[in-house]
Amino acid sequence: MVDTSHPATPPELERGASLAPLTTIRVGGPADYLAGASSFRAVVRVLGWARARDLPVAIIGRGSNLLVSDEGWRGVALRLHGRLTAISVRGTDVWCGGGASLPRAVQRAAKAGLTGLEWGASIPGTAGGAVAMNAGAHRSDLSEILRWAVVCSADGRRRVGPRELDLGYRRSSVAAGEVVAAVSFGLSRGRPEVIAGLLDEFRGYRRSSQPQGVRTFGSVFTNPEGDSAGRLLEHAGCKGLAVGEARFSPVHANFIEAAPGTRSQDVLALMRAGRDRVLSAGGPRLTAEVRYLDPERGIIPAPLDEIAGEAG
Repeated sequence: MVDTSHPATPPELERGASLAPLTTIRVGGPADYLAGASSFRAVVRVLGWARARDLPVAIIGRGSNLLVSDEGWRGVALRLHGRLTAISVRGTDVWCGGGASLPRAVQRAAKAGLTGLEWGASIPGTAGGAVAMNAGAHRSDLSEILRWAVVCSADGRRRVGPRELDLGYRRSSVAAGEVVAAVSFGLSRGRPEVIAGLLDEFRGYRRSSQPQGVRTFGSVFTNPEGDSAGRLLEHAGCKGLAVGEARFSPVHANFIEAAPGTRSQDVLALMRAGRDRVLSAGGPRLTAEVRYLDPERGIIPAPLDEIAGEAG
């Protein structure tokens, strides 16, 4: 255990840092504090420092499924860097820092002739974030290959397996104020030409079916059982639907594109309009996959029922 009774001020602590550039959609306000950590001890120190001051902590990975409030964040935003973004191959296992790029881990695994992680090439997030939300694509998800994860809190760190993480569809038991700081994926030996073929297929599918070269995050809504959120949104006439400077992509209706000047309130209003159009068309009530950094409540499901806006 690490003593956090009198935690020192964390290194690299920045006041009033803009969070928009740390997200792929590039929308939102500043954080009261932005901290970096490159070791388990540093993560625990930041969490302990924040707890001693009664400050909430939000973990900012690559920001690929995160929308930050226009008002910003009244707490500490934490990013992993240095050794906690490293990737190494140990036999048929791939060890990653929680801040490591998941697509880069896919590349390292492929180079080592390991298969089982190829689906991650289309997910622009971190290894730690992938564990926290049990990320997946192409009918696979992380629960199938996860060996263990190191989870840090203000009280120290612990190593846990898939059972303790209680992994389900796009969820885990990782709690607010906890950080997935390291991950081990258990993969299998594969034929290089087969691995390369799968990567080409998945990357090609992404290039042809998802918007490229625009500011967006990943899928807006999770897929309901037996159907596709993108198909439902398109059927409800949401392609190209806009609120302010935000619009549902003309390429794929389950993506939102943000032009410069977009407000997070516009994005939320557009999400609500899309969800309500699907309901009006006889479809299910869609669940947001995007997470929202609320100035008071932290990272929560997108609060669509608190937003009003007009789509056009």
